[in-house]
Amino acid sequence: MKKQFILVGLSLGLLSGLFSNNVENRIASAQTAAPTPSPTPATAPNCPLPLEIAATFLNSQCKAVKLKMPQTFFRYHSTDQNKYGRYLTTDQYQTNAEVIRNLALNQSWGNQATTMLSVTLPAGTTVYQGIVGPQTPPTCYPGGGQQTFIVDSKDPAILWVPGPAMTIAAFTCPK
Repeated sequence: MKKQFILVGLSLGLLSGLFSNNVENRIASAQTAAPTPSPTPATAPNCPLPLEIAATFLNSQCKAVKLKMPQTFFRYHSTDQNKYGRYLTTDQYQTNAEVIRNLALNQSWGNQATTMLSVTLPAGTTVYQGIVGPQTPPTCYPGGGQQTFIVDSKDPAILWVPGPAMTIAAFTCPK
């Protein structure tokens, strides 16, 4: 009888040890196999957009607005490559030089703002609005115009319509 208790005790001890090791191995395996969450892009304190986009707004300040009804904005571009961009404005300008200065379109980026589009966004679209911040050098690109940023310029519900002809003026950077 004593031998049976000893055998049962040894068996339970071995089973307990195996079970304990198995659980510990499973926990360790789960911890190492768990996918690392991708980092959330840092946002500016006064704009719920990634820092590199928020920085295009004056003092990195913008406000998220959900459109209650369709709304029309303007997009200024000079080539098909920058035609369907994510930066829009409520400001309608007469000359490309005004656009370049007020929307701070650094000419090294290639957008000479020679064409205007009317862009109608559907109700329910979330846009981010604020004032355009200056670009370097601020004497050339002071900003100050209204800026609207959209996350998805490829949304098929967006209506892109050619606007009136722009007056093309030579852009010169004041010294």
